[in-house]
Amino acid sequence: MADSVYQHCTSMNEKVTGNIGLYFGTFNPVHLGHLVIANHMAHYTDLDEVWLVVTPHNPHKNPRELMGQAHRLQMVHLAVSENEKLKGSDVEFDLPQPNFTAATMRHLREAHPEATFSIIIGEDNFDRLHTWQAHWELVENHRILVYPRRTSDAPAPVPAPKSPSDVVPRSHANIQWCDAPMISISSTYLRDAINHNKDIRYLLHDKVLNYISNNHLYE
Repeated sequence: MADSVYQHCTSMNEKVTGNIGLYFGTFNPVHLGHLVIANHMAHYTDLDEVWLVVTPHNPHKNPRELMGQAHRLQMVHLAVSENEKLKGSDVEFDLPQPNFTAATMRHLREAHPEATFSIIIGEDNFDRLHTWQAHWELVENHRILVYPRRTSDAPAPVPAPKSPSDVVPRSHANIQWCDAPMISISSTYLRDAINHNKDIRYLLHDKVLNYISNNHLYE
């Protein structure tokens, strides 16, 4: 990897300060929809940086459908290499798997006590926040930046809460709604398209598209 790519990987040994937004995802692969959200949060909120945190194993996804974490991280590095406010992060790579956001945030608070971390999620994930492990711990310790869900597809059913007290009010003081622009792109659609040799040149960053092609990923 080139040095210009390496500099966008956040090392846990460096001192981190300021307001950091964390955008978690498997990024399988990272696409323009992800980048639009991350860039909007970086430039239209008070965040100093946004980290795209590559999750090795999302507990809600089948790990057999995931490209290797090193490839996914490298694609994120390439996608953000020209944006000084966006960085790729492998912070979850050395944490127990499957990766739970609450555990990652405990780790980050201890490792970087001088930084303020906010969590970036979509409205669909906010509606399921009551199903997350230690979700009230996340809400009480961090600002949650929520971007609206805009799609013509019917939303997936939301699991009923075990108790009404599990539901986080949309008006909670630590919930901030952000009117971010949306590009509805499905990573599943992209993987299928690549597998069937379809043209997806405008849905991925050119560097990511070239990396996928050169390494014969998702074929």
